[in-house]
Amino acid sequence: MLDLKEKLESLMKKRDLLEKKDETLIISDFDDTIFCRKDQLEKSQLLRENRGDLGNQVIMNIIGLENFINEHYIGKEFPKNIICQFKIGKDLILTAGFKDLQLEKIKATKLDIYNHIVVEKAPEKIYETIRYVIEDLGFIPNKIQVYEDRPEYFVENKNLIEDFLGTTLEIMFVEMIDNQNEPNLKKIA
Repeated sequence: MLDLKEKLESLMKKRDLLEKKDETLIISDFDDTIFCRKDQLEKSQLLRENRGDLGNQVIMNIIGLENFINEHYIGKEFPKNIICQFKIGKDLILTAGFKDLQLEKIKATKLDIYNHIVVEKAPEKIYETIRYVIEDLGFIPNKIQVYEDRPEYFVENKNLIEDFLGTTLEIMFVEMIDNQNEPNLKKIA
């Protein structure tokens, strides 16, 4: 597999053709950033004991995808303070995990009207952020604002993103309490 710098080299020519605009691009994670999973984990010992890939297998093979989505996402309320800033066709939900599951969560919460990308692993979000700007957005915003509950990959790669795109990256750490209250937001970079 190509490393990040090699993958970025393939985007350089396209990047150099893009116009820079005085706009902010908002990128947000989904789980525990827009929609809190705390209640699910408190209610289900099976989910609590099986996180990550094991949790996905439990959902797909034991609980059932449709049952899980119906119980935990359909018709559920969640804080809107991040998503209310989104502009359709521009801003992006960028989440990591099992693609079918993540897409169903986004659809069930009626957020599929916004651009969304699912990557397999969180470190892939860095390349996808840059690729999205160059290949999908079609211009370079003067600022990218990222909302994340686990922002370490963006923090580690802040200079790379800023240097490659010639933009400013603002990283907001999101700490959700539940789906009834607005999350705590803290600018960390």
